[in-house]
Amino acid sequence: MGIMKIALLSSAALCMGAVTGQAHAQEPVRTYDLPAQDLATALRTIARGSDYQLVADAKSLKGARAPSLAGAYTVEEAVAALLAPSGLTAEIRDRTITLRGRDAPSREEVTGATDIQLSVTGSRIRGAKPTSPVISASREKITELGHSDLGSFARSIPQNYNGGQNPGVVSGSQNGSENVTSSSALNLRGLGPDATLTLLNGHRVAYDAASQGIDISAIPLAAVERIEVVADGASALYGSDAVGGVANIILRRDFDGLETSVRLGGATEGGAFQQQYTAVSGRRWSGGGFMIAGDFNKATGISAGQRSYTRGSVNPELTILPPSRQWSAVLAGHQALGDVMEFSIDAHYNRHKSSFSLPNGSGTNLASGATATPDVRSWSVSPSLTFHLPADWDVTARATRAISDSGIAVEVFSAGSRLFVNDVRYKNDLWSAEFSAEGPLFSLPGGDARAALGGGLRSNGLRALVQRTTPTAFLTIQNYRDSQTATFAFGELFLPLVGGESAMPLIHSLQITGAVRYERYERIGSLATPKLGLSYQPVPDLTLKGAWGKSFKAPTLSQINVAPQATLYAPTRYLPAPPTNENVLQISGGRQPLEPEKATTFTLSAELRPNAIPGLKVEASFFDVKYKNRVTNPIASSSQAFRTEYADLLILNPTLEQVLAATSNLLLPVQNMSGTAYDPANLAAIIYTGYQNVARQHIKGVDGSIAYAFSEGGNQFNIEASASYLESDQQLSAGQPVFEQAGNIFRPPHWRGTASASWKRGATTLALGYNYLGGTNDTRATTSYKVKAFHSVDATIRWQPEGSGIWAGWSFLIASQNLLNRKPSLIRTTSVALPNFDATNYPAIGRTVSLTVSKAW
Repeated sequence: MGIMKIALLSSAALCMGAVTGQAHAQEPVRTYDLPAQDLATALRTIARGSDYQLVADAKSLKGARAPSLAGAYTVEEAVAALLAPSGLTAEIRDRTITLRGRDAPSREEVTGATDIQLSVTGSRIRGAKPTSPVISASREKITELGHSDLGSFARSIPQNYNGGQNPGVVSGSQNGSENVTSSSALNLRGLGPDATLTLLNGHRVAYDAASQGIDISAIPLAAVERIEVVADGASALYGSDAVGGVANIILRRDFDGLETSVRLGGATEGGAFQQQYTAVSGRRWSGGGFMIAGDFNKATGISAGQRSYTRGSVNPELTILPPSRQWSAVLAGHQALGDVMEFSIDAHYNRHKSSFSLPNGSGTNLASGATATPDVRSWSVSPSLTFHLPADWDVTARATRAISDSGIAVEVFSAGSRLFVNDVRYKNDLWSAEFSAEGPLFSLPGGDARAALGGGLRSNGLRALVQRTTPTAFLTIQNYRDSQTATFAFGELFLPLVGGESAMPLIHSLQITGAVRYERYERIGSLATPKLGLSYQPVPDLTLKGAWGKSFKAPTLSQINVAPQATLYAPTRYLPAPPTNENVLQISGGRQPLEPEKATTFTLSAELRPNAIPGLKVEASFFDVKYKNRVTNPIASSSQAFRTEYADLLILNPTLEQVLAATSNLLLPVQNMSGTAYDPANLAAIIYTGYQNVARQHIKGVDGSIAYAFSEGGNQFNIEASASYLESDQQLSAGQPVFEQAGNIFRPPHWRGTASASWKRGATTLALGYNYLGGTNDTRATTSYKVKAFHSVDATIRWQPEGSGIWAGWSFLIASQNLLNRKPSLIRTTSVALPNFDATNYPAIGRTVSLTVSKAW
């Protein structure tokens, strides 16, 4: 066997120059024993066993044979040895083996691809490049930027809005916050967590609480290979919810050995002290492998009394960042069952506990206010079976079962005594079954036309139970169990019209994609959502892409079933103030039947990869979303209800008959938070803040990014920057004025951006990051004020010694986020019980410093 290996490596050495690669730290050597066989089969075996993606031109592989391979090789050596007799070349980069023909077309030209893993997010066809821009970040990159979980990373994405489900959003105080479980959900383009579809290894998981977002921080970062985000409508591919876009958390396929890590850190001004303990282990073997990762994360909270800019202006007991304790685990595995079948499975479990205090005035929380202690348990399991059929077709059957069970104990205090206790329970469940197939159809000048098609059914359920205990009674405020079942079918077509040898002047490559999805819901009927895409390369360095499509979102089960509730507030709560100095009756919950939300999305983008400057990528895109029937709380913050644009939602100086009619069907009596007696005959106004179908929203803007990676001597440099400009407006109903959302307080700022630079030499890596959150306008009163932009700098230092000495396998990372300790701009408030900064946009933690120590065993 030694002589055979020497011969193979000698032959491979002649073509190693044709196998270009990107260095991976401690690239493992694996033992192979492969017979002489079809080259495509041999390359698939190498890729599967080492957790690599294989992209290859079917024409180049046709009829090619691979020699036998026996012995210990790295992936690069093994691929070179297999390719040596054929004269083919390969590029190995970002855990992808891209095979080139003998005339060596670029990776971007390779079509009709063979891909052993899930296609890149944004297409179900293997090897087809999505016509919408894809934001991708590896686990290593996320860690290098100083993030310890996916939620923290999501809040740094310029296309994402921090409002909604975000631990830093003070619950219930600004913009109708949905932060009832202290979770972290993506909120692309500021359309809401429920309008961003989040997938785990390509499949759905159960919704979180009542808001229909997905808590991405439930997946430990150690289990993640990378995350891909498409900030463009994708309902034609993935169904409901993908209006703002889709994110796919891709797990590590398997792992060899054991790696443990400990992270300790905290805010230099106090609070947010974090202890994080992580372990990842697994095993690879011929034809299969598994990975299991576990994480325990405990962090203390931050109250207003712990920050200089809130101290003295805000009730010191107000929770700015809730304390949390989280246990999470992930399992992923796969096993080849012969040559034509492969079984895969992934599963996750998470438990997350937190608490927060919401005082109602200047006194202690136990005198007047509320405390909440969420406790969330969630899990999912998703097995799949893939059949590798003749003619390069794959057929996959997949099932998913998932649960998210949220329990929230809420204690409400008034006049120094406990007024009542609410026991809130939201249990979301999901089950789905899907069959899909993908493969080539026929040959075109640019490669093989390929298709993906499939169908299945999915059911989402919600059990909601809210029970109230008072000193004299036990009441059930809300009690329902509801579900929504959808059957669906989809198809996608990829047509490479020009490419490779068929290229001509000013048409180097031309590809068209089309997709359509049909879904039928039990109560809202049927919907068909199409999407068309075009990718055009006039020259090899420049790619122009365009995508047009329809997207939709069904109303959430919580929105459909929420019960109306009435609360009485003092007039001092509102800015602008009500027309008279009387109390205000505010009614939340459902007001009218809800319809599906529908959107039309359009994206144009340009991507430049100049061959004259290897490692440089520049991308710019324009996006436009026209959203109809948007279900939302129409008032950004209920304290702003007396602005002119909300006139349709108010009844000024209501009569006694109007007040009695508005409160006659309530399950509970009016909750009096005004501090004075309730007099239904003397009210300044009735405000309706419940969900409704907004007539329209219009969102448009521009994204831009640049990345440049290069080496000089023994130094490796990587520079990246990205920015997003957003405009959005909303019209509540026909005939009402159109008012701006982006750029106004409690809404997404117009501008967001990030930049990073890293240097690596040997075992040492230094990285700097810059984050920019644009300013907004505070137009809540007659005089408008500017909320200043937020700038912050992050820094990390990593030492990862190589070799086999005493430090082998160790890694040390020192990270600081908001290194210069920037503080959010202060804003006007109407109560000391409300934060005096825009918590929906700007972080309030301050500077944090952490140390992470890892060891590979």
